[in-house]
Amino acid sequence: MKRKNKRKKLNLKKILIMIIFIVMILCIYKAIDFFIKQTGIIEASSQVEEILRVVEKNKHASVSRYIVYGTHLNLEGNMQIAGDNQIKKAEVVAKDVSGEEIAIDSEYTYEDNLLSFSTLKEINTGLNLENLNVIDYYLLLKVEFANNETKYYSLSNDTEYGNIEYYTLTRNNTNNKININFGTLENIPVFRLNITTVKELPEDVYDVVVDPGHGGNDSGAISGKYIESDIVLDCAKRLKTGLEAIGLKVLLTRDGTESEEDYTTYNIYDEDGRVTMANESHAKILISLHMNSNEEYISEGGIEVYAAPNSDLTLAKLLADNIVEVANTQYSQNESDKELEGVYVRTIELDEYINNRNSSSNNYHGIFDSIPYLYIIREIGGIATGAYVDGSNSNYSANKYRNSNVGVEGYLIELGYINVREDLNHVLRNKELYVKGIVNSINTFYEIEQK
Repeated sequence: MKRKNKRKKLNLKKILIMIIFIVMILCIYKAIDFFIKQTGIIEASSQVEEILRVVEKNKHASVSRYIVYGTHLNLEGNMQIAGDNQIKKAEVVAKDVSGEEIAIDSEYTYEDNLLSFSTLKEINTGLNLENLNVIDYYLLLKVEFANNETKYYSLSNDTEYGNIEYYTLTRNNTNNKININFGTLENIPVFRLNITTVKELPEDVYDVVVDPGHGGNDSGAISGKYIESDIVLDCAKRLKTGLEAIGLKVLLTRDGTESEEDYTTYNIYDEDGRVTMANESHAKILISLHMNSNEEYISEGGIEVYAAPNSDLTLAKLLADNIVEVANTQYSQNESDKELEGVYVRTIELDEYINNRNSSSNNYHGIFDSIPYLYIIREIGGIATGAYVDGSNSNYSANKYRNSNVGVEGYLIELGYINVREDLNHVLRNKELYVKGIVNSINTFYEIEQK
């Protein structure tokens, strides 16, 4: 009996040792996996190695800026290429692990052996993250030389920014998660997009932000008993419902519960301010609703859609056209800052910029020479739109996302003129039709409801 008990104890001891050994192996595996994810070291595979087989091993290009604005990824950078061989073409491509590649419209210059490249022709075009397959992509610089030789160069991160976690718009109750990250493989720098499917968005991630202008003690424009902030709030709630009906996850920047003493013009950059909420939403699109007003007498109103400068205006035009058609309204007759019928792009002048900062500094960091005048478009776009509110104007808190390389693509819609009686009455009678025009535009442009 004693021997049997002793054997049982020995067997239990062996089992316990095996369990401890297995736990240790699992812990080591998890630690290695965590290290790989944190350091950006990418695991080798036959498919990845096939892509990198064509990459120059001893030379790579440096990325000096990369940006996600709305649904698109853009980047720019440079590299030294010495020699007598002339460059015929240079472009950024996204090459997937099957060998297929997507060419990204690029511009380049080559002077004094320095090749500079950029996909930033427009901040809302470039690599469309919504159209990528659920597979890994690698961004490379593809250079074609005059002697018909083609070389691929990997990309290294020469910026202050780290990895980006992007979620595609909700379609058929599903989303893709895209990890945009720099890493290394066998000491070769790589810029990778790792794409997987997720069943639902995280709690703090939205598809669209709807921003009812003004609010609280900031009434906006007033005409008799009609108040801009009330009209656009009602329209915004209807818009939220309409967008949710096609499956999108929507955030309202205010819902009417704000205090009458809450002057939203000055608290927009506070923790619960409208701009901060939009920046923290991880959304791709923002629609800000307003009612227009004019100090001078005008007999006709109409729709005005405002977009960021240096951007493709296709969606802005679609919004204007659909609202006019569905709501049976008209384009505004306003010619100031007009780009297309119903579409406007207003930029800020340097003296306005200085006044907004309460500072004599003109050291703004926008990518382009012009930046949006309208703060709701400018300050949600980060460096893509030249966001600059840094707290130097004592009236405002600092926009803590002003230096972000991830921005929400913003559109401000003036539904009509509150001081033109016929235009005001038309908006009041047809709110659902104005909303339907907006929903139809987003549904069509982003192909939300797929057949």
